[in-house]
Amino acid sequence: MISLRRSVVINGFEKIGCDVVNVGHYEFASGYEQLKELISNTSIPFISANLLDPETEEPIFKPYKIIDRGGITFGVIGLTDLVPDSLEGVMVEDFTFAGNIYLDAMKDRVDMTILLINSERSTYKELPKIFPSADLIFTSGSTFMTRPMMDQEDNGPFIFSSGREGRYLNQVDITLLDDSDQIINRSFYEARIAYTKKRIDRYRDKDPNIPLETLYADQPNILSSIELARQEMKRMKGILEERANSIVFQNVAMDSTIIDHPEILDYVNRSLEKCDQLLVKQ
Repeated sequence: MISLRRSVVINGFEKIGCDVVNVGHYEFASGYEQLKELISNTSIPFISANLLDPETEEPIFKPYKIIDRGGITFGVIGLTDLVPDSLEGVMVEDFTFAGNIYLDAMKDRVDMTILLINSERSTYKELPKIFPSADLIFTSGSTFMTRPMMDQEDNGPFIFSSGREGRYLNQVDITLLDDSDQIINRSFYEARIAYTKKRIDRYRDKDPNIPLETLYADQPNILSSIELARQEMKRMKGILEERANSIVFQNVAMDSTIIDHPEILDYVNRSLEKCDQLLVKQ
């Protein structure tokens, strides 16, 4: 029988609107049989490219989902490295092999490829190298959270981790205007420009009314540092002006500033009441 908590979460996803769920260690927490029952009672696709039937060695879930949004076609592939090999009824294939197989299959079929990867934090640094043909990679399996200013590969893939569940929402806005141009992480450059400007402005604290060149005339090392920072800002602004394709990334805090949707809030309150009633009965 499906647990109340699981059914509440899935029904909530359905109300909000959920395109796909990547199968990982959390989904198998109550066993494979319960997961199959859960999937049979929802319209949300559960995907995984590297979880196979041990007899046929074929995927037991759909490996990917193709989604159209705003004139852009996304190919979303699910992968996990956290399901134990001992799980009954499931064979775990190497996720790096399966991921690249389906990335190759997506060529010329979609505008962007997205990997949903359930793995240890220790793997995150290597993922862009393991899956060089991916565009975006979203991870789960740890509490690590990506911030806009963190270094990313210049040409992607761009990798994002949302931290502790329910505290932040990863929001990625995509602009594709030129099929022949590369995609840049606009948020990274904007964050670096803002940081560099603050560094230059700190030098003004000594006396805001005197030009920096005069203020530090007898300190050539500082003037050199300021000039290098200005050149770097100019370089980054030039990249933002030149590139037509970009992503904008932000972590949206799920705090009191978020206005609750009345229908969803009512659903959550009713679900909590039901949980409380079950606890009292026990």
